[in-house]
Amino acid sequence: MSRLSLLVPALLIGAGCTYQGTPVPVTGEVALLEGDWDGTYSSRETGRTGSIMFRLVAGTDSAYGDVLMIPSRPETMSMPGAPQIPEASRKMPRALAISFVRCEDGEVTGRLDPYLDPDTGERVYTTFEGRLRDHEFRGTFTSLYPGSGHRVTGTWFVKRVNP
Repeated sequence: MSRLSLLVPALLIGAGCTYQGTPVPVTGEVALLEGDWDGTYSSRETGRTGSIMFRLVAGTDSAYGDVLMIPSRPETMSMPGAPQIPEASRKMPRALAISFVRCEDGEVTGRLDPYLDPDTGERVYTTFEGRLRDHEFRGTFTSLYPGSGHRVTGTWFVKRVNP
């Protein structure tokens, strides 16, 4: 294991104490999203997991948050015609920006900024939806790969850790 692959997770953990995340516009019932939220996501199809951090201060219409993607499978997804990314780059955790969140009637929808798939380098577009129950949002996400027509799904949840 290279020093870089050990250093990046340590920096991300250390930065978590001061890092606010990417600004995220929020619409709808903003009060339902106020507070600090932490959670995880996973996809059986890709083997990827990661953490979700989200914070909305009362009285504002913007939150701060990111999704930390942790590629967990050493093998690559097979997509015909797609370029393959070197293995060292595929295994590096990466922060994905949440670009938009809407909350109405206890349901949340949103999307991530487009990002490059760590296995193939193809641009990926991800949307998510979920429902609030007992201070916790649970839901699903769908990632679309327009170049190959591939679609991947998974689940996510966040729990309010500080109102």
